[in-house]
Amino acid sequence: MSAHRHPISITTASVSLDERHRLRVRRHVIVSVGRLLAFVLSAVVYGLTGNPWPAVAIIGVSIPLPWLVALVVDDLPPWG
Repeated sequence: MSAHRHPISITTASVSLDERHRLRVRRHVIVSVGRLLAFVLSAVVYGLTGNPWPAVAIIGVSIPLPWLVALVVDDLPPWG
């Protein structure tokens, strides 16, 4: 018996598809809540200052968040 079989280490096992999906959903929810809070914050800032530009800047920063999530969060590791 020259062929020695080594057990697979649990640290090299890939994460299951269900776990990846849960992680992506969790990150999407966090970003969506953050975006909602940005809209509320912009309304509060506008109400307190009366100046629309800081409120518009806050909304402007929150607009690309879904796109960033699609790039970063949904980036799946390669199959294999």
